[in-house]
Amino acid sequence: MENKTGKYFKYAIGEVVLVVIGILIALSINNWNENRKLENNKQNLMQALKQEFQINKKELEERLAGQHKHNSQLNRLVNYSAGSIELPIDSIRHYAANLFYPAKLSMLNSVLEEAISAGKFEMLSDSLKQKISLIKDFTKSRNEINENSSGFIYDNNKENFSFLLKLNTVQELNNEDFYVHPPTTTHPDFVINDEEIVSLIKSSNTYSKLYQIYYFSMIDEVWIKYGLLRLTTETIDILDSELKGE
Repeated sequence: MENKTGKYFKYAIGEVVLVVIGILIALSINNWNENRKLENNKQNLMQALKQEFQINKKELEERLAGQHKHNSQLNRLVNYSAGSIELPIDSIRHYAANLFYPAKLSMLNSVLEEAISAGKFEMLSDSLKQKISLIKDFTKSRNEINENSSGFIYDNNKENFSFLLKLNTVQELNNEDFYVHPPTTTHPDFVINDEEIVSLIKSSNTYSKLYQIYYFSMIDEVWIKYGLLRLTTETIDILDSELKGE
C-alpha cells in the first residue's frame, strides 16, 4: 500500500507539473501573440505616420520656397521705402500689390489625431512622442503668430484696409486662379499714379506698415524652416530607423 500510495502521489505531482507547464506554455503563446499584434499595430501606425509626415514635409518645402521668394521681394520694398535702394516703378507696383503670401499652409494630422484619441500614441517610443509633441507645440505657436499678423488687416479704424486698397493688394488677393465671382473694379479714389505711389511707399507711416508685414512674414519663414520642417524631417528619420529595427 505504501508503494502504491507513493506511486499515486508521484503520478499526481507529475500531472500537476504537466498541467502547470501546459498553462505556462499557453500563457507564453498568448503573450507572444499579443505582443506580435501590438508590434504589428505599432508598425502600421508608424508607417501611416511616416506617410503623413512625408506629405507634410513636401508641403512645408514648397511653402518655404515660395515664402522665401516673397519675403525677398518684401525686403527690397522695405529697403526702397527707407531710401537705401532704387527700384523701377513696375517692381514697386508689383511688390506693393503682393504684400501677403497667398498660399495657405495645410498640414495633415488625421493619423496622429486618431492615434491620440484611440490611445495608440502611447505605443510609440519616447523619442518619437517627444518630436511629435514638439511639432504640435510649434504648430500652435505658428497659428498664434498668424493670428497676430491677420490683425493688421482687420484693425478697428480700417485705416490699414484703405492703405491696402491703394496699393491694389486686395485686388491681387482676388486673382483669377481663385475667382468665384467676376473681378471687382477699383474705386477712383483708390487709383493712384506712379508719383503718388512712390510718395506713399516712401512715407514713414508706410515704412512702419511694410516693416510690420515683413516682420511677421519673416518670422513665419524662420518658424517653418527651423521649426516645423526641421522637426518633421527629424521625425521621419526616427520613423525610418525604428521601422528598420535599428
